[in-house]
Amino acid sequence: MKRNIPTIYDHASQTKMSARRVMDFTNSANPLGPSAHARGAIRKSVKMVDRAIDDRARYLTRAIARLSNVPEENILTSGSFEGLLAAIVRSFNIGSLLACAPYPSYYRRAVEYPVDFHFLELGERDRFNLDLRAWEKALPQCGAAVFSHPSFISERPIARDDVLRMIAHAEDRGMLLVIDETLLNYSGSVSAAGDIAGHPRCFVVSSMTEYYALEGLPVAYCIGDAAALRAVRQHVPVDPPSTPAAAAAAASLRDRDYPRRTRTYLADEHAFIEEGLGKIPGISFYTTACGSFVIQFDQPLSRTETFSRYNILVDAISCSLFFPVKNHKWNARYLKTLKNIMGEHTNATF
Repeated sequence: MKRNIPTIYDHASQTKMSARRVMDFTNSANPLGPSAHARGAIRKSVKMVDRAIDDRARYLTRAIARLSNVPEENILTSGSFEGLLAAIVRSFNIGSLLACAPYPSYYRRAVEYPVDFHFLELGERDRFNLDLRAWEKALPQCGAAVFSHPSFISERPIARDDVLRMIAHAEDRGMLLVIDETLLNYSGSVSAAGDIAGHPRCFVVSSMTEYYALEGLPVAYCIGDAAALRAVRQHVPVDPPSTPAAAAAAASLRDRDYPRRTRTYLADEHAFIEEGLGKIPGISFYTTACGSFVIQFDQPLSRTETFSRYNILVDAISCSLFFPVKNHKWNARYLKTLKNIMGEHTNATF
């Protein structure tokens, strides 16, 4: 099922205000913002914007290869996640693609491509965890599948043994399988990049817009069989990342302190958010595999428009709210607004 996920620009246009004033709680962008290394690389790369883009993003490719421990020939970079996904699917002449729903906000444009998406609905009562048997049952209805490892909304990450089972299951049927590891660094899970060796129809993809906070300079990459990636390049044009985007992404990967600072910040904010949520009546909540929160309500909630009045964009999913960790000021405003809503809601209901 396709989702209507709001954007800061839609909200800014409707309210005639600056997009910089809108608090966006629909994505999982790192609250630390871009790495200092990335900021420095962007400033230096400005001197190169009058020159042609490196269509192979060689400097970035080397950084990805070293971090992922794979040869450079097994990597393909792109200036957009949705463009990269579409190129892979189109190069294999896939007409239908199985994906899990709800899907994250960075899939907004991907699901609009001319591919027939089939959605496997994750169970809200089961905290949106993947039912592997249901996935295997749905797979033959499509020509390929993409799944998030981990999901932005599931309580549990997919166990490594289950990932291996999914790879083997798809290979036995000669099907294309794309593993989306965009949020992997939030979870501490092990990448499947080493597990897909020898599987020419299995790819690992990742967008760097979320964990490295580079939404304005989009970069995505794919890891897979070298011959298969050459075929992708030959069949479908893949737009490379811009010079500033490639420089920022490479510098982000080389910033060894950025993951440590991210973990420390998220741990501190988690404690603050958990304490705040625990004081709000009429809700329960859990932490997702990628470190965000999902809020569930004892009674149906219909007053999410209150968030909009305070210029807060929220992602309402069925009877739940997605709550990614942001900077402290934003988190406090989210909690205060939710507390006010639930106070009024509880008094009116009970």
